[in-house]
Amino acid sequence: MRKRIFIAINLKEKIKNDLSENQKEIDQKFSYISDFSPIKWTKKENLHCTLLFIGEIDDMELLDIFRITENAVENVESFDLQITDMSYGPNSDNPKMVWCNLEKTKELTGLQTCIERAILNNGYNAETDKKFTPHITLGRINQWQFKQIDLEERPDINKSLGYGFSVKSIEIMESFLKKGGAEYCILKSIPFESDN
Repeated sequence: MRKRIFIAINLKEKIKNDLSENQKEIDQKFSYISDFSPIKWTKKENLHCTLLFIGEIDDMELLDIFRITENAVENVESFDLQITDMSYGPNSDNPKMVWCNLEKTKELTGLQTCIERAILNNGYNAETDKKFTPHITLGRINQWQFKQIDLEERPDINKSLGYGFSVKSIEIMESFLKKGGAEYCILKSIPFESDN
């Protein structure tokens, strides 16, 4: 049976709780101006930063992905990261989502690049047509509903956050597409070397 696989940085429970509160605040802003919310919110437990979406692979390929990824990050040390702000994205004039931006540090971009290269160099496909923009998707915008709200009435959701956390591992995740939205499951957690 084939699995939909991606590699991600997961978040501590406290940060997920804080981001969930921000989702509620934005939802309330929309409720003041409209009887519907044009945003399908990401479930709190699903909040993460995708490093690389690999797509559908079989069980034997999955074991290979585990090995390749472990080898790619064997010398990576844990590092600190900031969730800097919240905004419409990726284009504020025609947004598709509400997201949080992450600080684009050399450690983060280096990590993403080494994973992507390792996967591609071993003959696997991955979603590499977009430039890596580190973010956490808080919710996806229903374009038709969003456009029913007058431009000047759309809530301003821009907000500085400054949530800091340590990245001590990456996870190889499986995505299940269900009627109520995607559900994710950690298949393998790969810890980094501690800098202590």
